[in-house]
Amino acid sequence: MEIKILKKMKDKLMIFLLKLKIHKIFFVLYEYLPFLLKLKKYQLESGQKINFISQGGYTLHLLGDLKKFKIDATSHLKSDTLIECSGGVEIGAYFHTGRGLTIFSTNHNYESNSSIPYDEEDIIKSVTIKDFVWIGSNVTIVPGVTIGEGAVVGAGSVVTKNIPDCAVVGGNPAKILKYRNKDLFYELKKQGKFY
Repeated sequence: MEIKILKKMKDKLMIFLLKLKIHKIFFVLYEYLPFLLKLKKYQLESGQKINFISQGGYTLHLLGDLKKFKIDATSHLKSDTLIECSGGVEIGAYFHTGRGLTIFSTNHNYESNSSIPYDEEDIIKSVTIKDFVWIGSNVTIVPGVTIGEGAVVGAGSVVTKNIPDCAVVGGNPAKILKYRNKDLFYELKKQGKFY
């Protein structure tokens, strides 16, 4: 009985917040009420619209300093995405991802002289994802990485290094498997054939 009541309360709160359309940011969130209330504070400052596509879930976690998060209005995020923004995360135009994307822009100082396994210092490194990037499901991107224009990242990959333009990568750690046809890519881009 308690679970049903809690679910009804969450549903009513979600409907109320969606009706507010605070500063034109739209999220379809369901499970984490504390995160939702924290997010509301940043919606007023941001002004960004985030296209969120649910694929069997309704969770989108944006953590840290959301003022350092930028995403183009033509890009999409999907269910079970977690983005830690404190180091800065910028996502370009026509970005597509599968569900379960994780992006970190900070790390712990494990080489600390004061404590183990690490200290309270955050090591901040931004993440940049350029235009026309396609990322498969359950991909993790670590701090300090730039993913080049037109790159494709295979499902389940862990991206630990920069990826060149038009590279197709996969694995843990992600390695270059091949390159897209660059002439065709740039011709389609010139013609404005975007999906």
